[in-house]
Amino acid sequence: MSNMDVNITVQQRKSNAPWILGIIAFVMSIPNVLCATLCAATVAAVESETTTATDATDTGISMLIAIVLSSILCFIFSFMGKGKISHIAGAIVIVGAIIILVTAIIGFGSWIWGVISGILYLIAGIFAVINKKRIA
Repeated sequence: MSNMDVNITVQQRKSNAPWILGIIAFVMSIPNVLCATLCAATVAAVESETTTATDATDTGISMLIAIVLSSILCFIFSFMGKGKISHIAGAIVIVGAIIILVTAIIGFGSWIWGVISGILYLIAGIFAVINKKRIA
């Protein structure tokens, strides 16, 4: 019997969890986005008697922009959680998730949908940050 060196290489690919969670969270954030303008404008109008319709509209538009941009950025960067820049993409998704969670908790948007999508984006961001390609 001859001595043969046998090298077995086990390769594990990066996880698909960030982009799967990103898709689910984006679908869950649609009701949050739809309610954001109306809820933000209502809160601004009720908050003080001196609030004009323009102030309420400006508040609603600014919160809508924050929620929509956060959702879209999280959705796009969750797909990059499997690439070479997964650490950066994960950090951006985590920041976006925190923005979505904060806006959902303070009442701008649909509370339950905002919290669910924010938590899913947060988990996707954590998976993207800790995602490593392992070669044994």
